[in-house]
Amino acid sequence: NTTKFLADVGEGKAELIPPIETPPGFRGKITYDKDSCIGCNLCIKVCPCGAIEAKEKEKKIKIYLSRCCFCSQCNDVCPKDCLTMSDEFLLADVDPYSKDLIVE
Repeated sequence: NTTKFLADVGEGKAELIPPIETPPGFRGKITYDKDSCIGCNLCIKVCPCGAIEAKEKEKKIKIYLSRCCFCSQCNDVCPKDCLTMSDEFLLADVDPYSKDLIVE
């Protein structure tokens, strides 16, 4: 079944081959360079989905991909360019709070 196959992919027992290459400018899973982040929280202010939360102690952010609409506004507003859109698009999961769907 699909769930077992995806688990096998996660464990390296199977390989997932995308049907086509993603085009340039594709808005996939957000990547976050936390070392470059200055904690300005502009991304939180522009996120229309409330997918980004502040980690006050660390002056960093946490992104919940299960809430994200992949609009890329957070990427556009970031003054340090620490947020980017990858070409990863296979994000299905049964748990919206899975570690695979939270970017820290």
